Amino acid sequence: MFGHRGMSQYYPENTMLSFSKCAEDPRIDGVELDVHLCRSGEVVVAHDFSLKRTAGLDVEIEDMSLDELAAVDVGSFKGGQFSECRIPLLSDLFDKFGKRFIYDIELKVKAGHVNRELSLKVLRLIQKYGLGDNVVVSSFNPFALRTFCGVLRRSFRSMAIPTADIFEISKDIPKVLWNGKGRVVSYSVFQKPGLSRADDAFLKSHDRIPAICWTVNTRQDAERLLALNKDRMRVFGLIGNDPAMLCDVISHWNN
Repeated sequence: MFGHRGMSQYYPENTMLSFSKCAEDPRIDGVELDVHLCRSGEVVVAHDFSLKRTAGLDVEIEDMSLDELAAVDVGSFKGGQFSECRIPLLSDLFDKFGKRFIYDIELKVKAGHVNRELSLKVLRLIQKYGLGDNVVVSSFNPFALRTFCGVLRRSFRSMAIPTADIFEISKDIPKVLWNGKGRVVSYSVFQKPGLSRADDAFLKSHDRIPAICWTVNTRQDAERLLALNKDRMRVFGLIGNDPAMLCDVISHWNN
């Protein structure tokens, strides 16, 4: 079970507080998070390209330095009691949690770009902290994943990092990618279908590629997806805003 941007149902997403709340529950296996390069070159953890939704600032993260980001409140949008929450570095997570988690790291790379520097710096951090066995790297952008795999093969041959294509039926995603066809470009070993794409027919017809499904926020959806594993393992992970709820579902399912 993965916490989607941490325990984001109750705490500000992609913050150390949100991830810490996942760490407190030993049943939660991992966390899903998103990474960008900021202007000064550090790998920072945040979902949107812009700070407008989480901080009320109409500016892109990649146009701000780390010092500038350190002053931005990204917690109050969830509640005034979270006003001290800030955008963390990926290294902050690795420092604090180490091998406690499996990290599903989403590369935030715009369409038409590949951002080799982001891939390189993420891989350096994974290597530095010895987390090669604790990481899956994913993206909506199959070309960014292909670039990541190229950098991995050329410069980090001691590590084998699995990758996953993220896709969903959405007007914000090119229609050609709705069925996970980005894998033709990325050669990923996992698929990450969104909930509307993760229906029984689709997963059964693509069951040779293990699936990690998002964002699973109801017991009904979790039970439906787990039921697909009765005769063959198809769903290898669930990502949700309330991973504790997902853990409850799976504990009863196993019984």
